[in-house]
Amino acid sequence: MEKILNQEEIDKLFHSSKAAAPLQPKVVRRVVQQCDFRQSGQLVKDQVRQLTSLHEKLAPNLSNSLGAFLRVAFQMSLVAVEQLTYNEFLGRMPELTYFSTALLMPIEETAALQMDLSLIFPMIDLLLGGPGNALEEPRDLTEIEEQIASTVIDVLWRELQTTWQITWPVDFQGGPRLKQAQIMTLIPPGERVLNVSFELQLREVHGVLNLVFPAIVSNMLLRKLSLQGMFHRRRRSGDSSARIRERLREANVTVDLDLAHVPLRIRDIVDMELGQILPLRHSLEEPMLISLNGTSIFNGTPVSCGSTRGALIQAKLPVPELLTKERK
Repeated sequence: MEKILNQEEIDKLFHSSKAAAPLQPKVVRRVVQQCDFRQSGQLVKDQVRQLTSLHEKLAPNLSNSLGAFLRVAFQMSLVAVEQLTYNEFLGRMPELTYFSTALLMPIEETAALQMDLSLIFPMIDLLLGGPGNALEEPRDLTEIEEQIASTVIDVLWRELQTTWQITWPVDFQGGPRLKQAQIMTLIPPGERVLNVSFELQLREVHGVLNLVFPAIVSNMLLRKLSLQGMFHRRRRSGDSSARIRERLREANVTVDLDLAHVPLRIRDIVDMELGQILPLRHSLEEPMLISLNGTSIFNGTPVSCGSTRGALIQAKLPVPELLTKERK
């Protein structure tokens, strides 16, 4: 006998079969992206821009300081700001060079300086009263020459400290020249360092100056630059500008209505008596100057405002004319 199911029984069978059916496993799609671990931690464009802007100020300041110290024309320009391993930096360094360090206080970390000997010898010659000639054959420094060269390096550390002062007030305490073995073990070979390179010219001699900062120093410097950039952006915000405008609206200024360049004879002033009228030889059609805090801003004429005197503004002075009148 054939059984006919009602709708309720059909729904129960459908739900029971659906519950008994095995769940289909979810297909997880994996996305594979290329990654070069050698590029991790590299400087981004904004960081390079901040570091470049900071150390571009060092070049002219040091040119002036060393030029005055050596009493000779001295030129210096920023070449590159980059991040590389300490081992890669050592691979670029010449075998004979000047390499010294400075202790950064109060963090007690070390910064390094490398300068070509082709620049060191003319500096030493100048300090000893010579013309600043370069050596024809390369050689290493003597102990006395190292002591003389350290005075030049101290000037450089002081200028670098001054350049960093606004961003990060640290004290650079210069140290002696390092030997080759000390240079190799100063920083772990695989550690990323910040390298700031300058090109120097002393008379006809060209050379390179490199500043090297370990990762902990460069990271702290970048954080300080980033915070300083955020501070400047906040200062330039629209809300801040609106508050400044509101405060300026309540500021008090002194307004004067002046005659511009009216010639008088000394005899007219000396012979003046009580009640006498002194003609100023100024036409009523010619405008006068309306000044705010001593700066001429508008052209105008005197008018009556009830029982007081006022000034009717006729035109605003253009900037070139304003500056010209102020100089006069």
